[in-house]
Amino acid sequence: MRFTLFISAILLLGCTPKDTIAIERQLILSADFSHYDNFFPIQTLNLIKKGIKDKIHIMYVCFDPGIDGEKEFPGEDYMDDFSFKIMKDGKYQPTFDKSALVIGNDFKEYFKEDFDSYKKLKAEGNISRFIEMPEKPEWWQYDQTPKNSKGKPMTFICQIDMGRIIINDDCRLFVFYDQDDRMVKYVYQRT
Repeated sequence: MRFTLFISAILLLGCTPKDTIAIERQLILSADFSHYDNFFPIQTLNLIKKGIKDKIHIMYVCFDPGIDGEKEFPGEDYMDDFSFKIMKDGKYQPTFDKSALVIGNDFKEYFKEDFDSYKKLKAEGNISRFIEMPEKPEWWQYDQTPKNSKGKPMTFICQIDMGRIIINDDCRLFVFYDQDDRMVKYVYQRT
């Protein structure tokens, strides 16, 4: 049943297994962010068949919930709703400050557990099986579809229940894209 749903989701989105690429941080993030362990790369999607020219990198970003968040994130962004600018080389440049990635002493144990859980699943080679591609976001709370700089809704790409990959964050990650702004937006919702 799960296999059938996975194949259906792939066909629905127009993305086949050969259209996905296993990824490492250094290949998808700007040099000034690629050394941070907070980024847990899952998959890169090639959605050219859906008219999306940019490759979409899917990853979880682990933030310490104890950070202030006021100065680390621009505008209305915060640790559950943040953006990446797509650079000319296709890598992501986070719009948030590096200080958002600081892990405090109170959170280090949880971060290590999450990182170890992620690494174990990634080593098994099938971490992308958790990516879901419904036609529309299946919101846990309320509709948080982001808008681009012109006020138009961004394109929904996929969602992932992160509690299936990491231990200490039971969130659903929603990924959105805008071709005009060359921007990717991540939205986390929690139960």
